[in-house]
Amino acid sequence: MFLFIKCKTMKSVKLLPQLLVAALFWGGAVSCQSKTTAEETTQSEGVINRNVGVEKFTDLINNGPEGVLLDVRTDREFSMGHIKGANQIDFYRSDFQEELSKLDPEVPVYVYCRSGNRSGQAAQIMRQMGFTTVYNLRGGMGAWAGKQPVAK
Repeated sequence: MFLFIKCKTMKSVKLLPQLLVAALFWGGAVSCQSKTTAEETTQSEGVINRNVGVEKFTDLINNGPEGVLLDVRTDREFSMGHIKGANQIDFYRSDFQEELSKLDPEVPVYVYCRSGNRSGQAAQIMRQMGFTTVYNLRGGMGAWAGKQPVAK
């Protein structure tokens, strides 16, 4: 079914398809924006789970609450360069969650990977495991390497 509107020249204009396209575009834009905001910061019931940029991440690991700096990349990736002082638990290991459970969930965790994807997933897992404060490096080592020193 189409909505017809007569214009001055008396030609019918099929308006509904254009309205649907506009509504879908607008709805998609709004939902994408909301999703990004939700991914950036989750703070509820005393739980902090944030994606932060290189400057904020650097400030947190140098001046923030004492915590665990965690690299969730593979052994090979870690050996190619990492943030000085980082502990490493490979996200792909079958005992990844078991290794995480050895950490104190009340101590802040500063987590990163190559691009921010695995560490973002790790942050969600930690949140589900009861970790109260997790900061994920947005852009991972790719972002870090261009702005901060890399240890080998």
